[in-house]
Amino acid sequence: MRLSAPPSVLFFASAAHGLHHVLLALYLTLVLIIGQEWHLPYSEMIALWTLGAMLVGLGSPFAGWLADRIGETKVLVLCFAGLGVSGILCGLARNTGQMEGALALLGLSGSIYHPVGFSWVVKHATVRGRAVAATGIAGSIGVALGPVTAASLASLWGWRMAFILPGTLTLAIGALLLVLHLTGRILDRDGDSVPLPEVPGGLGRTRVFVVLAFTMTTTLMMNSAFLTALPKLVQVSGLAGTAGLFGVGVIAGVIQLLGSGAQFAGGHFADRGIAKLAYLGGFALLALVFPLIAIGHGWGIAAAGIASVFLFESMAPVETMFLARYTPATRRGTVFGIRYALSGIGTPGGVWLVAHFYSPSVQFLYLFVALAVLAGLAGLAAFFLPPENVSQAVPAE
Repeated sequence: MRLSAPPSVLFFASAAHGLHHVLLALYLTLVLIIGQEWHLPYSEMIALWTLGAMLVGLGSPFAGWLADRIGETKVLVLCFAGLGVSGILCGLARNTGQMEGALALLGLSGSIYHPVGFSWVVKHATVRGRAVAATGIAGSIGVALGPVTAASLASLWGWRMAFILPGTLTLAIGALLLVLHLTGRILDRDGDSVPLPEVPGGLGRTRVFVVLAFTMTTTLMMNSAFLTALPKLVQVSGLAGTAGLFGVGVIAGVIQLLGSGAQFAGGHFADRGIAKLAYLGGFALLALVFPLIAIGHGWGIAAAGIASVFLFESMAPVETMFLARYTPATRRGTVFGIRYALSGIGTPGGVWLVAHFYSPSVQFLYLFVALAVLAGLAGLAAFFLPPENVSQAVPAE
């Protein structure tokens, strides 16, 4: 089996994606103890992430546009630097104002990876679905390690070091990428390593973009709500028992990790020309799984949570490949940036749903019923995607 992309590209893209998600996930777990230390309620503390979550999307178009003009590698260095510095600042925050500011910088820095990193990978890849899945699963592992990292470091050295240490590691890897780029070891490409097959333009392309704008926004909202609620869901379900915050972090991380391998399933479907079918199936199954979380108890919630993560992860490379097929290489960063700008709506929308629907009396019941409805609506919209040309799929190896 040949490599799907150059090893250096796969390493730094995977490292950036993984650390991006670790740093963005830390606060969702650490908020449980920061709120106690600062004597503030969960609903008020989780709302501090709203601006940062919004900036994850709003900064993406500019990051993609900049990468199209100066090259993806330089902008990825900025991604590493911004994430590292903002993580350290979160650990140094002394009040809610400073924390909200640091989280806003974290969100803005986090806006860089997806439009730039995936464009970088697609340009260099020889087997795109597999390469996108490989770097995508690194991000999924980062999401899974986020609560584990937060709980472990906070238990050992306090919540401040749980921010500062990952931030320092991120800065170090970014410095290494900068050195390799300046010495000519890692270079940018002007076009794709392997040309993409021709696809319809005009109205056909417009239809793809309109449908995906809706389905991706909805998926981002559902995923954001699920990830935001997950540590609290584990806590109120009693799954952690007497293990406290560490138990909450480990269980939330394991749920994420067990579902993360689905990136390869989605990449396989995309390479084989059955991405639309996989996309439709993912939404249909999410509409069934969310009610199970709403009415579940104990380990039943964990099983349904793993299924939800699996479905979210399987659809991510499918969305990336749909956009890559309909976008020229010279404009892909900008288009990917617009894609992730949708998280400026979807991600804070998911946070808002959690803050709005959670209550001690019904907990997350209404939230997951609402998410099931959203999954059904997204599935209906996905029917309008154009059929795929299976003859253009990547040959089996």
